[in-house]
Amino acid sequence: MTTPLSAQSFVRLLKAPTDPPNPESPPKIQIACAAWDDATLHIPNKHELIAEFILTRLLKDKSITSDNPVIDARYWSLLRKVLDGSVGAGARGLKVWLGSILNRTPLAPIIISILTLLRDLPVTEAKELLVLVHPCFSVLWPLSVHKIGVETLLECLGAVLDVSSVLIKDETLGRICESIVSSYREALGNAGNKKKLHATFLQTHLPSWEQIRCSLSMRFVHPPSSESLFAALSSSPKSPSAIPLLPRLFSTHTHFLRRYRTTLFPASQNKVQNRENDMKMTSMAFFASCLKLLAGNDLSWEVRVGLVSIMESERIYASQGVGEVEVEAVREDAVRVLEEEAEEEVARLALDVLAVLARVDYDVIEPVVARVLPRLILTRPSPSVHKSANALLTLLLDFHSKTRTLHTYSHALFDACTSLPSIRSPASPQELYSYARTSAILAHIHLSSLAQAFRTFLTPTQVKEAAQVTLTLKATFNTYQNLSSLIKTSEVEDRPRKKRRKSEPAPQPASPAPTQAMQEVDAAALSLSLTLKFAALFLSNLPSSFVTAEVREAVLEASVWAIEASRSLLCNRTSKISWADQVTGAALLRFVYHLPAWKCGGEQGDVQGLLEIVKMEEDVEGELVLEILRILFAWSSRSETDVEVETVFDVALAYAEAQVQNTSGLTVLYLIVERWLDLVDAQGSKSSLDRLVKLIFSISPKSTRQADVQGLQPKDVLWGVLHNAQFWEMGNIRASVLAYLTSSPASLKSSVFDQLGSTYCLLLYVPPEYLTKQARVELVRRAMEGDVSISSTLHATTRDETAKGKRKRDEGRDRADVRQTLMHIRVFLQRMGQLGYLNTSDHESAREYVKHLMSMEISDNAVLREATINLAELYIIALLRASDKDPSASAACASIFCSLTQSGSLEEDSLPQLCALQLVERLRQDFSVSSLPDSIVASMKELHAALTPVPLFGVSGTLPASGIIKSSTRHLSFGHWLGVAATSTSGHGQQIAVALLRNREKYKSSAEILELLFEELRCLPNVDRGMHLDLAVGIYVFSTNVGDHKSLDEVVSNGCKHLSVDDFSHLLDTVYEALESSRFPPAQCVRIVHAATVLLRDAPQGTLKVVQGFFSQCLNLFIGHAQFFAGPADLNVACLEYVARQCSDRPAALRPVDPGPIHALLSKVLCGSPIHDSTTTSAVFHASTTILNALVRLRRDLVVHILPHLGMVLRQLVSCMRSLRPQLAAKQSRIVTDTLPSWIAPSEPLGVPEARALARLFTSLTTKSVPRAHMQPNAEQKAESLSKPFAKHAAYVVTAYIDAMNDPLCVMRADVRLVMPLW
Repeated sequence: MTTPLSAQSFVRLLKAPTDPPNPESPPKIQIACAAWDDATLHIPNKHELIAEFILTRLLKDKSITSDNPVIDARYWSLLRKVLDGSVGAGARGLKVWLGSILNRTPLAPIIISILTLLRDLPVTEAKELLVLVHPCFSVLWPLSVHKIGVETLLECLGAVLDVSSVLIKDETLGRICESIVSSYREALGNAGNKKKLHATFLQTHLPSWEQIRCSLSMRFVHPPSSESLFAALSSSPKSPSAIPLLPRLFSTHTHFLRRYRTTLFPASQNKVQNRENDMKMTSMAFFASCLKLLAGNDLSWEVRVGLVSIMESERIYASQGVGEVEVEAVREDAVRVLEEEAEEEVARLALDVLAVLARVDYDVIEPVVARVLPRLILTRPSPSVHKSANALLTLLLDFHSKTRTLHTYSHALFDACTSLPSIRSPASPQELYSYARTSAILAHIHLSSLAQAFRTFLTPTQVKEAAQVTLTLKATFNTYQNLSSLIKTSEVEDRPRKKRRKSEPAPQPASPAPTQAMQEVDAAALSLSLTLKFAALFLSNLPSSFVTAEVREAVLEASVWAIEASRSLLCNRTSKISWADQVTGAALLRFVYHLPAWKCGGEQGDVQGLLEIVKMEEDVEGELVLEILRILFAWSSRSETDVEVETVFDVALAYAEAQVQNTSGLTVLYLIVERWLDLVDAQGSKSSLDRLVKLIFSISPKSTRQADVQGLQPKDVLWGVLHNAQFWEMGNIRASVLAYLTSSPASLKSSVFDQLGSTYCLLLYVPPEYLTKQARVELVRRAMEGDVSISSTLHATTRDETAKGKRKRDEGRDRADVRQTLMHIRVFLQRMGQLGYLNTSDHESAREYVKHLMSMEISDNAVLREATINLAELYIIALLRASDKDPSASAACASIFCSLTQSGSLEEDSLPQLCALQLVERLRQDFSVSSLPDSIVASMKELHAALTPVPLFGVSGTLPASGIIKSSTRHLSFGHWLGVAATSTSGHGQQIAVALLRNREKYKSSAEILELLFEELRCLPNVDRGMHLDLAVGIYVFSTNVGDHKSLDEVVSNGCKHLSVDDFSHLLDTVYEALESSRFPPAQCVRIVHAATVLLRDAPQGTLKVVQGFFSQCLNLFIGHAQFFAGPADLNVACLEYVARQCSDRPAALRPVDPGPIHALLSKVLCGSPIHDSTTTSAVFHASTTILNALVRLRRDLVVHILPHLGMVLRQLVSCMRSLRPQLAAKQSRIVTDTLPSWIAPSEPLGVPEARALARLFTSLTTKSVPRAHMQPNAEQKAESLSKPFAKHAAYVVTAYIDAMNDPLCVMRADVRLVMPLW
C-alpha cells in the first residue's frame, strides 16, 4: 500500500466479494492490520468497521476446511487489539456499538466452530490460539449470551463435551468451557420445555458426556427421567465408560431430589413424612437402575461401593420398606464373591460393601453373617483384605456390644468354625489352617477387642451359657475322634498278621488310607482347633462379678476334660502322631493353659510323654512344641508339682538350639525370654543360663530384617531382650551375661576378631550401669589390647597391598569387617570415657594410647574417625586436668602435643589436625593459659605454629569447603586463646561472605562463614567491624538452607557474648534498617524478625538501654506497617514471638511506654478481615495469649495503667473462639467471617488447645504475683493480683462471650466452653 487509504476505499476493500480484493493487493486481514496499526490514518469508527469485518468473516467461513480464519491467529490477534483499544473511542460505548454488531452477527456458530476445529490442531498450536481467543471471548460472550437460544446453547455444550481430553486440562480453555456450561445451566433453569432438551442431550451428546467424565461439573444435568437416562446409557456403545460415573450421577440425583423436594413431591394433607418416603422411593429406583446396568459386570465392584456409600450418607434406605429388595441383591452378590474365592481386590471391595451395609442397617447383613464368617477365616492373607475385614468385624462387634447380644456373636463364631469341614476348597486343610491362623478374624486386633467386649458387656444370663460351650466342644471332639478312629482301624486291618516265607512272593503294599477320609479328619481337626481357640477366649474372659459357682464348676470340668483329651491324643499313642492329632493336641493344651486347668498339674507320666514329643524334633509341628513347653513351664512354676523347671528348661533350650534358624525355634526362645524369664532366673542352673545367654547373643544385631518373611525374626528376639529392663535386673542372668561378655579369647587371631566384633557390638546396647567395676576394667583392657592388635593387622595389610599393588575381593571384605570391629571397640571406649570409666591415672599408658590413636589415618569410615577423635580428646583433657598436680601428667600431655607437631601429618582433614582443632573448643571453655604449666603451653604454641591454615581461596577464587572454613576459624581461636599474634590482621571473612551472598543458592552451609566473621571480630584487631557486622546479618537473613537455621542461631548466640556495646548497637541498627526497608519479601522479613529475637535473647552485658530502645522502635514499626500485622501468617507469628520472648525472658527491660504499643499490635492482629487464609494458624493465638500472660504475671505494675486496652484485647480473643453455624448462606457467612482475623480459616475454627490457653490467661488475672522490675534495693514488693482493678472492665469481656453465644449465625462448641473457667 504505497498510497494512503481513504475511509471510502478502506470500506470497499473490506467488503469486496473476493479475498484479496485485487490480484495485486494483499489479503484483507493484512489491510485491516495495517489500517489499525497506522495511527495517522483517520477513519470514522475504524474499530467498528474492523470488528464487524472480522466477526462476519469468522461466521461466513467457519465451514472452510483449509485456511480457515477461525483458527487463524491473525484474526483473533487483531480482534483483541480492536476490543482493547476501543475503550473511550468516540462517543459510543463498547456495549453500544459491539452489541449492535452482535445482533447482526451471531456469536454461537463461531464458538462452536472454534471448539470443533481445536481437536484437529496440534496441542501446542491450540494452546497458543486459545491465549488469543479467550480475551475476545470474555468480552463478546457476556454481550451476546442473552440473545442465544437454549437449543443453541445446548449445541455449544455439545462442542464443549467434544473437546480433546488433552486440551480440557488447559486453564484457558477451562474458563471458556465453564462460562458456556454456566450459561446453559441458567438457561435450562429458565426454559419451559425441559423434556425436549433432556431427550436431545441423551440422544446426541451422551457419548461425548461419557468420555468427558469428571473433567467438568455435572450439575448442568438436572435429573431427567431416570428411565430415559438409563435407556440411553444401555443403548450407548460406550456405556462401559459411563459405569464409573454412576456414583456421581446417583449423588447428583439424590442431591437435587432433596433440594427441590417441595416442588417435586408436594405433601398431601400436610404430611411431610409422605414426601420423605416418596423421595426415598425415587432415589432407590435410581439405585436399582444403576444395579441393572452393573448386572453381570464383575469389574464394577468399586462402583457398587460408591453407590451404597451414597445410600448410607444420604440415608435413603428404610428397613422393611424402601429399597429392601435392591439392598438384598447387593448383599447376596457380595457374599457370592466371597464364596467363589474371587480375586483379592474384588474380595476387598465386596467386604467394603458389606461394611457399608452394616452401617446402614445391621438387619441387612444379619442373615448372611453365618456365611461370611467362615469365608473370613479361610481368606488368603492380604493387607488390603485384612483392613476391610477388620472394619467389618469391628462393626459386627460394636453392634452386638451395644445391643448386649455378644452371646449371639460368639455362637456365630462357633458355628463358623464347626461349618468349616463342609466348605469345599481346592486348598488342602493344612493350607487352610495356615490361612486361618493369619486371618483377620483370628488376628490380635479382633481377639483383644472381643475379649474386652466379653469382660464388659456380657450379661449374667449369657454368662450361664458356659456349660453349653463345653457341650459344643465335646460334640466336636467326639466327631473328630470317630473319624480318626476309622482311619486308624483301616490302617491296622491292612497290616500283615504273620511273617511270610522267603519263598513266597512279597505281598502288595498296604493301600494308604483314602485321601478323602484323611482330608475329612484334617478338616475336623481344623474345625476343632479354631473352636477351642474361641472357646478359651470366651471362658477366660467371663466377667468375674457374674461368674457363679455353677459356671465356675462347668469351666473347671471343661479344663479337666481338655487335659484328659490331650493325654489320650498325645501320651497314649501307639504310632507316629498325625498332623490332625498334633493340631488338635496343640489346641487342647492352649485351651488348658488359658483356663484354671493347668493349676491341677499333670502326672509324671504325662510330663515325660510330652517331653518325648519335644525331643523327637522331626515331624512335629512347632505349634505343638510351643504349647507343650508353655504348659510344662506353667506346671513347673507351681511348688506343689513334681515337674522340675530345670528339666523343662533343658529340653526347651535343646530344641531352640537345634531350630534357632526356624520360626519354631525362635518362638520357643521368645517364650522363654518374654514369659518365663523370672522362673528360669530363679530355678535354672548356671550352665543352663549360660546356654541361654549364648543362644541369645549368637544372634547378630547387624542382621537385616527379611522383607519376604512374615512374623517373628531373629533380630526381634535380640532387640526384645536388650530393651527389656527385667532382663538386666535379674541377678543370675546378669552374671551369665557378664561372664559371656568378659570371657577372654586365647589369642587374637582372625576368628577371635569376629568374637571381639560381636562382643563389643553387643556391648553398645548393654546399659553400662549394669556392668560391674571388675567387668568394666576387664572389658576396657581387652578393648585396648584388641585395638592395638587390630591396628597392627591393618598396618601390615596396608603394607602388603602397597607391595602387591592389588587386593582380592574376599580380602577386602575381611578388612572391612576388621574396621567394623575396630569401630565398635572405639565407640565402646568413648562411651566408657564419657561416663568416667576409663583409667586415666596411668599417664604413660594414656600417652602411648593417644599416640597410637593418632598414628593410623582413617578416611573411609566417618563413625570410626569421629570416635577416634573423641577418644583422644577424652584422654588429653584428663591429662590436662591432672597436669597442675602431677608432673608426669604434664610431661605426658606435652609429649602428645610435641608428637603431633613433629608427626608431619597435619595436612588438611588429617586425623591429627582434626583432633587438635576439635580440642580448641574444650580449651576455651574449660581452661585458661595461665592455669597450665609452661611446658604444655610451649608445646601448644609449637602445635599452633605447625597448624598452618589452608588458603581460603583457590586459584579460581571459588568458595572454600565448609571444613576448611571451620579449620581456619578454630586455628584463629586457638591463636587468640594462646595469645599468639595473628599472621593476618584483616582476615578473609569479608571476601568469603560477599562471595556467598552472590552465590547463596549454590553454597548451602553458611553457619561456618558466620562463625568465621564473629571469630575475626573477636581475634583480629584491624578488621572493618561495621562491614563484618553487616555481612553477618546478611548471611543470617539470606540463608536458604532450612537445616542451617538452628546452627546459625547457636553461632549468633555465642558470637554476641563477646561483642562490645557499640558493635551490638550497630548490629541492631542494621537489623532495624532491614526491617524498615520495603525491599525484602515476607520470607526474608521472617528471618530478619527472628534475627532480632535471637539478638535480644543473647544480648551482652551493659546493653540494657540499647535493647530497650530497639524493642520500642520495632514495636512502632510493627504497628505502622500492615505487612507485620495483616500480612502472611508466618510473619505475624514471628513478630508476636519477638514480643513474647522479650516479655517472658526479660520482663524487667520493659518500659512504661511499651505496653500500649504491645496491646495496639495485638488488637490489629486480632481484628477482623474480609480475606482469610486457607488454613488456620493457631500459633498466632497462642503467641498472643503468651504475651498477655507474661505481662499480667510479670509486669502487673505496667498493665494496671492500661486495663481498658487489656479488656479490648480479651474481647477480641473471646470473639476468635466462635465458629460458623453449618449450612449458612454466602451473605450470612460473610457477616461472621468479616469479624474474624485473616489467619483464621472459617472452615477450621479454633479448638480446645486455644480455649485452654485463654483459660490460663483468665486464671492469671486472679493469681497474685510480684512484678519483675528494676527497683531500689530497699523497696518493698507485695504480691497482688489484677482481680480488683480489672473488675471494672470484666463486664465488657463477659458481654463479648454473651454476644458470641446469642449470635444466631455463630456457635461456640461445648468442649470449648467446658475448658474456659470464666463462665
